[in-house]
Amino acid sequence: MNSKRIGQLLIGWLTTVRSTALTLLGVTAAFVLMHLLGQGEVHELFYTLLLLAFGALALSIRSFLRYARVQLCLWDALDHLPPDAAALPEASNALLADYRTLAIAYQRARQDALAHAARQEHERLDYFTLWVHQIKTPIAALDLMAQDDAPPPRELMRQEVFKIGQYADAALAFQRLQSMHNDLALTEVPLYPLCCKLVKKLRPLFQYRRISLCMEPFDGSALTDAKWLGMAIGQVLTNALKYTPEGGRITIALAAPLNLTITDTGIGISAEDLPRVFERGFTGNAGRGGSDPNQSTGIGLYLCKQACDQLGHRVHIHCPQAGGTCVTFLLEREAYEAFS
Repeated sequence: MNSKRIGQLLIGWLTTVRSTALTLLGVTAAFVLMHLLGQGEVHELFYTLLLLAFGALALSIRSFLRYARVQLCLWDALDHLPPDAAALPEASNALLADYRTLAIAYQRARQDALAHAARQEHERLDYFTLWVHQIKTPIAALDLMAQDDAPPPRELMRQEVFKIGQYADAALAFQRLQSMHNDLALTEVPLYPLCCKLVKKLRPLFQYRRISLCMEPFDGSALTDAKWLGMAIGQVLTNALKYTPEGGRITIALAAPLNLTITDTGIGISAEDLPRVFERGFTGNAGRGGSDPNQSTGIGLYLCKQACDQLGHRVHIHCPQAGGTCVTFLLEREAYEAFS
């Protein structure tokens, strides 16, 4: 141990016992003064004062050694952050025990935060690795079109560019989902105009795949965030367009007050896949065995569910006996008590 550490130990210990030492000196001085006021002689207190001095010295040495042991343990723990709970010195009294408990609680909270951050980073890495593979497909298609001497079909180019835009939007939504609660603007959102806006954006896919839309005007609004609810509905519509064959139909309706349904005549979802459709990365039989397995990322419905959860909505999927898939958004107002 170097002299600097020894000096720090002495200064720290003196600071700790200062009030006790001053109290002891005060009591001793008062005792001597009272003896003198009683016509006593100082030499009569010699052995008493000597005994007090030896006792104070013994207690001081013991106190310093205990302080030094605890302080050295703390310094060692600080030199090897984050400290293990077993490396922290044992508490000698109730106050130090509370400080020790607090330090261990902070350590566990920090470890939990680091583990959570590591999981999120792992999820982002997994998703963007998949995303890179997905977006390479339309880019490669555009590259082949550019190499062809004949002019490429305009509609085919539009489809590939549209896919790139969809992948980019999904990546942005995935990235922003972690801090979505900081980006909420709750207002009364008319549902029919919102659906019209989303359908207009997806019109190239409706036209290219010759899928008809059935959406009669309906009245109804929900207390929600237009951007995030639109993202969730858009993911469901995109999935419906992916898995509905040419000539199929997609129906959007308000089945009940604040119950928005999206029904398609697509290939549907197998019974064993239904409980897992909202899991991140789950593609199911349709995603693995379709005509274009690369089109499924297993992220669209996950984003939809996460957004609805943070908005206070519920989303439910079932497959009618007649075939296809029906997704219901339950947009009850009572779910917003947490925002009041």
